[in-house]
Amino acid sequence: MHAYIPTKEDLKEIIRDAVKETVNDSLPGAIRKATRKKWLTTDDVMDILQCSRRHVQHLRDSGRLPYRQNGRVIRYDIDEVEAYLNRGKVNSNGGEK
Repeated sequence: MHAYIPTKEDLKEIIRDAVKETVNDSLPGAIRKATRKKWLTTDDVMDILQCSRRHVQHLRDSGRLPYRQNGRVIRYDIDEVEAYLNRGKVNSNGGEK
């Protein structure tokens, strides 16, 4: 039986590569999530969903898109808008997920 015993430099290189790969994979998403707005206006939601103001109102009135209201000001939580988008995700074979 043959055993491989890595040198200190080999271990450093393996760890460096693993850390670099992990950072490259997760950092862009973390930065994007940390710098985005938490609460969106109706105009923001219209831009994200690429739809009309009336359609956003329909989604809100039908309960499909949760919102918060303070007086006349309506705001949407970005996580709930993304959850709405993910509910409509379609598999590559054409069926709904």
